[in-house]
Amino acid sequence: MIRIRSPQDFVGGLFLILIAVLALVFSDNLPVGRAVSMGPGYVPRLLAWVLMGIGVLLAGRSCVLHGPRLDSWAIRPLIMLTISVLVFALLLERAGLVIAIFIAVGIARAAAPDFRPIPVLGLCAVLSAGSVGLFIYALGLPMRAWPEFGG
Repeated sequence: MIRIRSPQDFVGGLFLILIAVLALVFSDNLPVGRAVSMGPGYVPRLLAWVLMGIGVLLAGRSCVLHGPRLDSWAIRPLIMLTISVLVFALLLERAGLVIAIFIAVGIARAAAPDFRPIPVLGLCAVLSAGSVGLFIYALGLPMRAWPEFGG
């Protein structure tokens, strides 16, 4: 019988395998192509297989090496970070990149017990300026920095 000696590594490996399986399922309808003529599904599927391999190695390692036990989950950070990502996705087109970043970072920062507004505002300003500079000006992605007012 296989004995799990590092429950944290085992669960981490299973999680990576789950993410890889989901990536393979969701990229199934994309044409893969070949290495010399890559289709849009080539890289996502390749990365999914690499991720699955890492997950298998991590889960296998958990049966050989002793490691930390699995601690209880902190529910508040898990919920707040999930809400933060969802809010960012919903606000990006409607409110623009800057406002979406400020609100998402504010929600994510509320996951920690020691919320201090001044460092969070500084972080938001740096992230917003860097994101606008990179994604809008340097890469020329078609997104707005600010919402459009009026009609």
